[in-house]
Amino acid sequence: MTGPLPVGRNVMTANDAAALAVVLARVQAIGCYPITPQTLIVERLAELVAGRSDVEFTCLESEHSMFGYVIGAARTGVRTFTATSSQGLLYAHEQLHRASRERIPLVAVNVNRAVFAPWSIEPDLSDSMSQRDTGWIQLYCSSAQEVLDSILCAYRIAEAVLLPVLVCAEGFLLSHTAELVDVPDEQTAASFVGRLAPPEDWVLDPRRPRLFSALPAPGEYYAFQRDVATALDDARNVVADVAREFGRVFAREKVAALELSGNPSATTALVTIGTAAETARELLDEDDDLLIARVHTFRPFPAVELSAALAGVGKVAVFDRAAAFGSFGPLASDVRSLRLPNAEPPVAAVGGLGGVDVTPSTLRFVIESARTASAHDAPLYVPMGV
Repeated sequence: MTGPLPVGRNVMTANDAAALAVVLARVQAIGCYPITPQTLIVERLAELVAGRSDVEFTCLESEHSMFGYVIGAARTGVRTFTATSSQGLLYAHEQLHRASRERIPLVAVNVNRAVFAPWSIEPDLSDSMSQRDTGWIQLYCSSAQEVLDSILCAYRIAEAVLLPVLVCAEGFLLSHTAELVDVPDEQTAASFVGRLAPPEDWVLDPRRPRLFSALPAPGEYYAFQRDVATALDDARNVVADVAREFGRVFAREKVAALELSGNPSATTALVTIGTAAETARELLDEDDDLLIARVHTFRPFPAVELSAALAGVGKVAVFDRAAAFGSFGPLASDVRSLRLPNAEPPVAAVGGLGGVDVTPSTLRFVIESARTASAHDAPLYVPMGV
C-alpha cells in the first residue's frame, strides 16, 4: 500500500469510496475483471493492497470466472469482494444463483450501466434489477458516502444471514463524480464489521471431505430454495438492526430499507430509487404536498415500511430507471403489488435509460401525470426532452 488510508472528510468518487470500504472491511480475497465504469474500483484496490501478504488480489479471465473465484474463496472461510457492471453482471448470471443457493456471504459492487443492444456505457439500473430474483440482497445508493457506508453494512448483513449482497451505484453519476465523503478510521471500521465466523460445517475443509451440489430429491431441492427465501425475510430485520448500530458507532444516520423526505401527510407521493431521489428533493421547496420515498433495499423489498409510508396517500407515482419489457418497471411492479388503502393504482413511469438526463422537470412531469391521469394500466415512458 502506498500510504495510510485517508480518514475524515475527503473528496472522492464513489468508486474510490467503494475501494476504501473494501480495505476497511479487511477483505482477504478480491477477484477482478475490468469493465467500464467499474474498472476504477479494482484499479484503486490494486494500489491499496499492493505488497500486502494478507490479501489475495486475483485477476480472472472473465466475470463468470471472477464470481466463481470469490465464491470458492468464501467457502474456505475468508471475506471476499468483487465488482462489475452491465454485461459483466449478466455474464455471471448463473454464478449469482449459485452464490445465494450456496449461502455465500459475498459482497459485490455493481456500477450500474445500460445493457446491450445497442452498446452504451451510460447509466441505468437494468443490469442489476434484471437480477432481482437471484436471491441476492440488493442495496441501491444515492451518494458516494452511502456507497462506503453500505459496503461496511453489507458485510455485517451478508454474514449474519449467509446471503450475498449487491451494492449498486449508478455509473458516472456516482462512480466518476467527486464529493465529500467521511471516511472512518481503520480500527473503528474493522470493529464495526467484526470477524467472519461462518458455521464450521459450511466451510470447505480437505480434512473433512464431503459431497456438495449433488442431485437432491425434489423435496430436498425445495427445502434449499425455501431456506434462501427465509434468509431473505430474516434480512429485513438485520438490515434495520445494522443501520441502527452503524448510526450509533459512526454518529451519522444510515438509511435502512427506506428513506422518506418531504411532507409525511402529503396526498401525493413519488417512489423512486438511486440518484433520482436526490434530484426529486429539489421539488420539495415548491411543492409542499409531496412525499418522496427512496427505496434503498430493493431486495428484500420493504413492503411493510412502504405501505405504512403511503397509507394516507391518494396519488402515487413510481419512477424506474430500468425497463421491464412487457410489464411495469421493476420497482413499479413491486409498488403496485401493495395494498394501499387510499391510493389509486400508481403511475409507473420509466425514464433515464442509457444515461438520459433525469431532471427536476422530468420528475415533475411524472408526479403531475399521477395527479391528473385517470387510468394507470400501462407503463408511462417519459417523453424525450422532458
